[in-house]
Amino acid sequence: MKSKIGLPLAWSQPFITLLLFLLAKKFGGGGLHLSWLTVSQMVSLLGSTLLAISFILSGRWRFVEDWFGGMDKVYKNHHLFGGLAFVFLLHHPLLLILDVLPDLNFSRNYLWFSNFAPYNWGILSLYAMMLMLIFTLLLNLPYSLWKKTHEFMGFALLFASLHVLTITSDVSRFLPLRLWLIFLLLVAGYSVIYRRFLYRYLGPKYTYVVKNIRKINDLYDIDMVPSDKKLHFTAGQFVFTRFEAISGEAHPFSLASGPDEESLRIVVKILGDYTWRFDSVKSGSRVVLWGPYGKFGEGVVGDKPLIWVAGGIGVTPFLSLLAAEIKNQKPRQIDIFYCVGSEKEAVFDEELKTLSSQKAGVTFHRYPSDVCGHLDAHKLIELCDGVVGKKIMLCGPISMMNSLTLQLKAVGVRNQDIIFEDFNFK
Repeated sequence: MKSKIGLPLAWSQPFITLLLFLLAKKFGGGGLHLSWLTVSQMVSLLGSTLLAISFILSGRWRFVEDWFGGMDKVYKNHHLFGGLAFVFLLHHPLLLILDVLPDLNFSRNYLWFSNFAPYNWGILSLYAMMLMLIFTLLLNLPYSLWKKTHEFMGFALLFASLHVLTITSDVSRFLPLRLWLIFLLLVAGYSVIYRRFLYRYLGPKYTYVVKNIRKINDLYDIDMVPSDKKLHFTAGQFVFTRFEAISGEAHPFSLASGPDEESLRIVVKILGDYTWRFDSVKSGSRVVLWGPYGKFGEGVVGDKPLIWVAGGIGVTPFLSLLAAEIKNQKPRQIDIFYCVGSEKEAVFDEELKTLSSQKAGVTFHRYPSDVCGHLDAHKLIELCDGVVGKKIMLCGPISMMNSLTLQLKAVGVRNQDIIFEDFNFK
């Protein structure tokens, strides 16, 4: 039940704010009169609430991940609430301008700085959010640079908080509404401080040392051993890693080793500015890990036959899941599809064949698209003797997972039987 409470709990917050706003109008003074000013006040409070929730969801809290059923779902909702907050907060000054028209001189106070500090805080918050939106949607910055710019979003929250709490409004006149917003903004503010400054010390932290690193084509296959306490995880999970030989940044990588193995294994695909620097990682390099996170492995729970579809580097969690499945003595039907662009890209072909042969009921399918075409639902039906009534787990490029999900639903697979993890935390 834990994984079902996240969304209802998050969406209840703006409804509480709206209810308190209406009570403030009734008991705090003046009554509720429909006007551009009233609507602008409402969208401002809702936007501030949504912004606070967005920051709370970005804190990498383990209990929040449990509530939403996976860190990928937490981050999806972080983006959703942040985007909605921007829309609501953008409409706040626009509606205020409508309320004072045709007085153009006074309307400038809602879009540009004046000698009235509470207005200035709101303008600073709005412009900070607009700047981050440009960085995120329009400039397509590299992850490392985007991550640094995104950290300044905390200023948007700070300025929004100062605006809401210093301006004369229903918030200042109605104590329950004021206390509610102070509570939300304080929790959001602490989430920013925790994630930005305290997480590196107080988060679920482990120190490992690189035991072996191999470069295979455009991949780095890395084995690590603990330098103090060992990380305990379940198959299919991932960790945030910081390789001290590269930089102070932490990046997410799926665990490719089984939970019972002594060493920890990740596979890194060379994709951008950060991964190009892995040639500086050597045996003995220090690695700091935070985690584990992820609920992808919970897809194997139950007795249903499984279909695993791995696209390229998306094979890594399946290596971990297969290693764990071999330890499970209970027989089970599993079809594994290793989808690659060409034969030479099938780096883990032999490893998957060997692991599959150690477990009764496991069938391995190598699927190079230059020979077989792209894998689709009808080919899965043909090769797996049907897909309905089975659990289908997907990991790979977003386009592949989205396309297969739509196709599988179209042929009758239930939504709850399609499991995938969206690794795009940007």
